[in-house]
Amino acid sequence: MIELALEKNQVREPERFLPVDGEYDVIVVGGGVAGSAAGIAAARQGCKTLIIERESAMGGLATVGLVNIPLDFPCGIGQEWLTELESMQGHWHRNSDPEKHKLVLDRMAVRAGCDLLYHTMVVDAIVRDGAICGVVVESKSGRQALLARRVVDASGDGDAAAFSGAEFAIGRDGDPNHYTQGCSLEFRLGGVDFDAYKASDLKRTDPKWIRLIAESAEKGWAHIAEVENHLNWLTHLPGRPEHCGQDEVSICISHSRRCRPLDNRDLTRMYLEGREQADAMWRFIKANVSGFGNCWLIDTGALLGVRDSRRILGEYVVTGWDLACRKHHDDVITISNHGYDMHGPEDVGNLKWIEAEIDGRTRYVIGKVTGFSSSAFPPGGADVLCDYKGRTGADMDYGDPFYDIPYRALLPVKVENLIVAGRCLSADFPGQSGSRLILACTTMGQAAGTAVAQSLQADIPPRKLDRKVLQRQLIKDGVNLGQSARPIPGLDT
Repeated sequence: MIELALEKNQVREPERFLPVDGEYDVIVVGGGVAGSAAGIAAARQGCKTLIIERESAMGGLATVGLVNIPLDFPCGIGQEWLTELESMQGHWHRNSDPEKHKLVLDRMAVRAGCDLLYHTMVVDAIVRDGAICGVVVESKSGRQALLARRVVDASGDGDAAAFSGAEFAIGRDGDPNHYTQGCSLEFRLGGVDFDAYKASDLKRTDPKWIRLIAESAEKGWAHIAEVENHLNWLTHLPGRPEHCGQDEVSICISHSRRCRPLDNRDLTRMYLEGREQADAMWRFIKANVSGFGNCWLIDTGALLGVRDSRRILGEYVVTGWDLACRKHHDDVITISNHGYDMHGPEDVGNLKWIEAEIDGRTRYVIGKVTGFSSSAFPPGGADVLCDYKGRTGADMDYGDPFYDIPYRALLPVKVENLIVAGRCLSADFPGQSGSRLILACTTMGQAAGTAVAQSLQADIPPRKLDRKVLQRQLIKDGVNLGQSARPIPGLDT
């Protein structure tokens, strides 16, 4: 109980001792795809490991958020859960079943020996002599402390890192409002005749619904184009009815703009807005898209699709230019082939290109061919897009099929015994936009969990870990570091 004592429009909270609810080798903050992989990897290395998750299940946006499209390189723990999903008809053609995915991650974590705490929020960090040594949590059990020798922050928002004093950035360079990318609330539709949709003129001539949405005002749906100017993706739910007019699909099209996802009032605004947008969108789709005439809204995501918030300042900052030139690093721990994907912070559309100076000229650079599917182009349109050497048209060459995320991008510069993983990695705004896919985050998590375990075994801080020792273990555990496509210095692979 806090006795009311107002002081300068503040309530004084008395000092108190917190009960310690447990001591661990490794605490993982956040149980999304990065956090679940980190916890599983650390536990498999023999560490007493706890995963703390604020939702009721692991998987984050891949499960609770209905983002059932696990893209990027499948390997390691990511490949393991894909294989388990396939065995229960929960994965097909890079479409997954969020409900089955929850169960798979539960089982994998329990088999590895992880402790789990659901419905628990990390609200502070415990730091001693510049090193994190635990976290403070709040739950139905009250406010408690949990101690750890190592902490992995896979919260997405970088909460534990920020609480411990790590430096971070939010939003675009030079934006005084620090707006993040647009946030989306996914939704699912049932009763879809997908065969009819695939055979329709719309699917053949306007698969991203660009013209359909542009003409929405003429059809009496003036507010639709204010939400988004194209369909981001539409996926199947595997293991459900097919070819009988009763398909179930997930759709990403709704967006909130001018987002501040670290502000709970703005988060509330976005959930309210997202559900209203889903209601308007499914009615528009039902009325205007072939094969959807008998569809209905099943649900909206219980977790908002926040694409970026805090980006922790690490020993290395992954940049947009790194993606364009497919930069490689000796300390690679994850590879990705995703290009830029910046959902407009203030306006509809998403950017798949960056502005850069090449040979003294301002150019508009894409990281891969998907840059031509941008829904907002630079002055001059798609024709002026180029590769990292300024080549255009048929002369473009994107180089290697992947770029590297280095171990140093997971290491905050100021705080010891802490590693970050997932979308809060050390990157600039465009660099993060391409590094945040589900399977890339999963592999980052596996690398982080393996690294903290190895640092404990060697009794050294994580930043002192020999990257070759880490890489050899990751490769042994099935992680693809691109070792078959190019040599990694110091590794006999």
